Amino acid sequence: MPPIQDPRFSKARWNETLQEQREATERASRMEYIKPLLMLVIGGGVVMVLLTFAGSGDPDELSGPVAALLYPVRLVFALFFGVVGLWLAAKLWLGGVGPLGLAIVRLAGIYAATDLIAILAAPLLFLGWFVYLVCYVGLLAWLFDLEAIESMMLALITFVLKILAGFAIISLLGGAF
Repeated sequence: MPPIQDPRFSKARWNETLQEQREATERASRMEYIKPLLMLVIGGGVVMVLLTFAGSGDPDELSGPVAALLYPVRLVFALFFGVVGLWLAAKLWLGGVGPLGLAIVRLAGIYAATDLIAILAAPLLFLGWFVYLVCYVGLLAWLFDLEAIESMMLALITFVLKILAGFAIISLLGGAF
């Protein structure tokens, strides 16, 4: 019998057991934030550093420190569209992706990590895109605990919406330069 229903437990011991279970649940839920937050901080930080020192020298191209400063803006736009895609997927076939805050942090971590992978794999051309997409689908499956086909469909939706976020930023900044 579980300790809560065991008649040998006194009321005080029963309350202690309940409190221990609540604390264990809270600790486990806090641990769910650590992996995506590390991916966000490390991936996003390295991407910003790489963008700072990258550039072609063309004054008409957004590169270097300007691109690094605009990366968080692009990430927020992509995250907004990604959350919309995640919501659509949850309504259509996933059923649920957990608490909204955790889903946003997971998606942000995935975006930062895959942006870093995209930058590092860019010299590989088509193989780089393949590596990027495999990592994107794999991270979605791992962090959201999805099956392969579910993560592929979610990757397709959020990837298309992430591209739309890029177009939104380009259209907003088009008149600024």
